[in-house]
Amino acid sequence: MSDGNGDPLKHRSRLGPRPDRGQLLWSLFLNGLVVFAIVIAIIPIAALVRGVVDLVAHSQAVSGEDAVAYGLAFVGLFFGAIFFTYAIKYYLGTAIVLLTTLFAGGRNGGNGNGSSQSNDDRHAAGLSRISRASNGNGNGYHIDLGYHPFVSIHVAAYNEKRVIERLLGCLEQLDYPEYEVVVVDDSTDESVQILQRWAGRSRFKIGHRTSRLGFKGGALREALKVMDPRAEYVVIFDADSMPFPDSIERFLPYFYHADAEGEVTRRDEIAAVQSYQWHVLNKSESWLTEAVRAEYAGSYMVERPFQDAVGSLKMIAGTAYMVRADILREVGWGTSLTEDWELTLKLYARGYKVAYTPWAETPAECVSTFARLARQRMRWAEGHTFNVRRWFLPIMLSPSVSPLEKVEFLFDSAYYLQAALFAAGTFSWLLSEVVFRAHIPGWTAALGWSLIFSNILALPLMNLGGLILEDAPVRDIQGVLGAVVLSFALVPFQGWAALKGLLEKEEGPWFRTPKTGIITDPVTHLRRLHMLRRWLLGRRGGGARKPVAAVPRATAVANARARVSSKWIGWFVAGSMLLAFGALAWGASRVTLVQAAGNPLYLHGAGTAPGCTVPTMDQNIGTRGTPCSIQSSAGGVTTVFEFTNLPLQTVSAGIWAFTMYWTGGTGATNDTVTLSAGISLTASCVGFVATVPNAPSTWATTFGSSGANTVSPFTVSTSASQLPLVIPAGGSLCLQVVLTHNTGGKPSMTFDGAAGLSDTRLVPPTTVVPESLIGWLGLGLLVPLITQRRRVMSVLRLRK
Repeated sequence: MSDGNGDPLKHRSRLGPRPDRGQLLWSLFLNGLVVFAIVIAIIPIAALVRGVVDLVAHSQAVSGEDAVAYGLAFVGLFFGAIFFTYAIKYYLGTAIVLLTTLFAGGRNGGNGNGSSQSNDDRHAAGLSRISRASNGNGNGYHIDLGYHPFVSIHVAAYNEKRVIERLLGCLEQLDYPEYEVVVVDDSTDESVQILQRWAGRSRFKIGHRTSRLGFKGGALREALKVMDPRAEYVVIFDADSMPFPDSIERFLPYFYHADAEGEVTRRDEIAAVQSYQWHVLNKSESWLTEAVRAEYAGSYMVERPFQDAVGSLKMIAGTAYMVRADILREVGWGTSLTEDWELTLKLYARGYKVAYTPWAETPAECVSTFARLARQRMRWAEGHTFNVRRWFLPIMLSPSVSPLEKVEFLFDSAYYLQAALFAAGTFSWLLSEVVFRAHIPGWTAALGWSLIFSNILALPLMNLGGLILEDAPVRDIQGVLGAVVLSFALVPFQGWAALKGLLEKEEGPWFRTPKTGIITDPVTHLRRLHMLRRWLLGRRGGGARKPVAAVPRATAVANARARVSSKWIGWFVAGSMLLAFGALAWGASRVTLVQAAGNPLYLHGAGTAPGCTVPTMDQNIGTRGTPCSIQSSAGGVTTVFEFTNLPLQTVSAGIWAFTMYWTGGTGATNDTVTLSAGISLTASCVGFVATVPNAPSTWATTFGSSGANTVSPFTVSTSASQLPLVIPAGGSLCLQVVLTHNTGGKPSMTFDGAAGLSDTRLVPPTTVVPESLIGWLGLGLLVPLITQRRRVMSVLRLRK
């Protein structure tokens, strides 16, 4: 395999190490920076400990008010110091990645081919571990193994009707001769019919599950079972991905090593290669999608490349990664809410490593509403901390995990609490400083403010650095502001979910993140950065630089006045963001997303089966070996299933469906099941009024040997789309099931059984949790956008 620009051995050699002296100097440089960063990170904590000791020794807290004041000062500085360790990591990563690009960048542009010494050779000479190789136009490099390893691509899908065919179309056009696509689908929507059209096509294996047992990890287990035995590598893509045709080629070289003579050997320690989840397809849809896009740019273009450079622990991240098939068969898939993080820890505990490259980037969709984003991050936070607790000792005690990897694991342990630490610490310190005027000995106000602003700027600068490295359009930079708002808006949601995952015995249910299928921006391959060098050092070969003209006094005075005005605007922005955060924190305490009436809702009963009592329903699949049952009767037997004490939410307009398991009946059995649903204003469905189905639509069918449905299970849907259903706070969703016997023996509906056995369930349309508090965020976004335009106009005036 070659990129068509020359001898494959030339490209293979780029995988090999640089000369020993250069490698040694580079390693010493990186290690020295890491040690320096650790020392800097420890200084605030050491100074704080010293101040507290001095405070106790001199008994400065002599009253209750003093104790509160100094307690707030301590909490603020302690949390701030902990977050400062993260900030140092972000600053260091941003500086290293940007400076390496600056001093090792080539003179050719993003689409050029360079001179006889390629841009990749110069770039690799500066930071080969951050970016191992790529040609001038960003098309990566290939490795000649003498054959094409068989690759199996796995997709776990659930109700992805808007995006699944788009993904399959991309996979069908992959420019690689030896691969297959295995799709395991749990869908209950039109995805089933879409995937049926792809069944039987060359390279494609389509499977459907009737339950969500194990969620994504469970689906990937099934894919592993039917994978071609020839497979050497497995690639995982989510349904909203749109991989480029050369995606497989871009992953493979990172599993191999070529020496100076060009001999290729496998890097046995590398189990997986993660690439960039490039969330750009709908980045211009709203301020929120712009913010998510900027957030990912910082993580995938700065933080993860830096982790790869220094050799710390790196996470597999759900999609856009390749893993060795033999190792995946060995460790298997777990069923955690974060199966990717669980797999990461399994691999490191066994002595394997994960590599990273941004140059096998996969375009994907940004989450488009705050409610969906909050729910997604709550799932991530819960699964993340659940696995941290479960794997903490195996990772920390494993001799196969290096000290630096263990340090990174400690960082990752509190990953979803970073913003909470910063917010709580800043608020406590501001109270102690502004209200009580109390200082820990050795900590002046200037030091406190410095710590706060150092922490505030860390993430925005990293995100900005990521966008710069991508050579992103200027308009994408405004997403950096939105990312700041998001990081604090998500604090109460992520904090609660992380604490829940840390304490619970079993993880909660999986909530799907709906996709829209919207594409707002054209996408091409990432390009190498060359703009930073031109910005700071000027163009090479472009002649002498023009002298900078002096700024007229009138212009300087006007600029000074503009800066004074901007300062007040800045305070308004900061106050607006603080207000938005406070409103969201208050709102988070009143909204329990995990109790939303999601899809599907499984029917349950209490007591001994089959004669169960207290009919209820929720998102959890039953576990009974012997299911509950209700036998039909000639006059009709009515049962009401309750999902009670729900937060305020709206079940959107759409089709309602009911999947029913049944058993029994003799002769010409023909019974009728009639369904209706509605709400109750209280935590009980006694006396509820059914509003679904809306007249004149119906929701009924017959079953039995002589009925419309002769086998179990069957699904019956409303005959037409239903109006939205608003569930008030503290109210209940109620489902009424009437079983009427007509002819033959009497059958029974079975429910509360294990998945695929008797998991009778209701599938309402999408549930939407209100986002009324999100309007506050506009206060924090409106003025920055205005001031950004003012700054641009000021620059234009200066250039004139």
